Amino acid sequence: MAKPIWGWKAGVILLLVAFTLSLHYMVLPFPHWVHLVHRRICYVPILLGALWFGLRGGLSVSLLISAATLPLATRFSGPVWNNQDLIEIVFYLGLGTLAGFLVDRREAERQRAMALRIKLDESERLAALGRLASGVAHEVRTPLGSIQGAAEILAEDYPSEHPRRAFFDILVEESGRLKAVVQEFLDLGRPIPVSAAALDAAVLLEDCRASLRPLAERSGVILEASTPANCRVWGDPLRLHQALTNLARNAVEASPAGGVVRLEARSGGEGCLFLVEDGGEGLPPGEEARLFEPFYSRRKNGTGLGLALVRQIAEAHGGWVKGESIPSGGARFSLWLPDEGGAADAGSVGATPGGAP
Repeated sequence: MAKPIWGWKAGVILLLVAFTLSLHYMVLPFPHWVHLVHRRICYVPILLGALWFGLRGGLSVSLLISAATLPLATRFSGPVWNNQDLIEIVFYLGLGTLAGFLVDRREAERQRAMALRIKLDESERLAALGRLASGVAHEVRTPLGSIQGAAEILAEDYPSEHPRRAFFDILVEESGRLKAVVQEFLDLGRPIPVSAAALDAAVLLEDCRASLRPLAERSGVILEASTPANCRVWGDPLRLHQALTNLARNAVEASPAGGVVRLEARSGGEGCLFLVEDGGEGLPPGEEARLFEPFYSRRKNGTGLGLALVRQIAEAHGGWVKGESIPSGGARFSLWLPDEGGAADAGSVGATPGGAP
């Protein structure tokens, strides 16, 4: 549908150009004031070209009219500053350029306003969805805890070799998983309190590896951790353990059997840099930034909350987190946290991280 409209507009402009130029040449024997009037008529197709096609249209039409009227300018034998046809050509080109530029600028501003409106609508939609999820999570958390507690009590009546014991173990495990998801919903929908203290990076990584050792063994993945001596970080131990565990869990789940997940901490930049590398397929090109959006997940059973919560924890500490693919294969997630001085400069919870990539 757009092509006929463009073709119709271009046809109208060409007809106007042909009409005005024919009059321009036909009125040479007539009085001078008539000639001046027809010169001004040439501004009409120039303005239409600019309004309909922007700078490209305005400049193209002005060049076409200028080229057609140039022979008249070359017939003048007097001084250049008295050559009215040549002066008119300058005005044609100036009008086409200026009008087209202003139209393009207005269109660009309109497009930016539309993009901002779309982003605002999306933000409002996500905010409403977050409020709904937070309300549901509040209602679900209490009965879910009761279900988990009841299942644990009932499981005590059945020994490990009893055929029904496996069902209670599944009930307890799945209830715990749902409880963790509910807690992620609640954490994501409110500011994260931080009780910061000086922490040893090696202890954080070792605790993270200990928590994920059962999952890694079931998946056949090897967990490796390396930390230089005296590598310390300033932060909340529970929140940092949560962030590192989320990153490492994703790495374990993304790695094939027999793969290696490397956990590393490095000192530098007035802080500590944690690296989590896996041996999976890597990150899809162009989606590195979207990984930390709420409710965005590449896994079928993922909630899209884990990495969003990691970013929220990092920013609450005045740090940042990013993901990237490794050229040799796999993905690498980097979590940078400031030291005591940098964390103090970051201010309160939710401060914008400085030096984020």
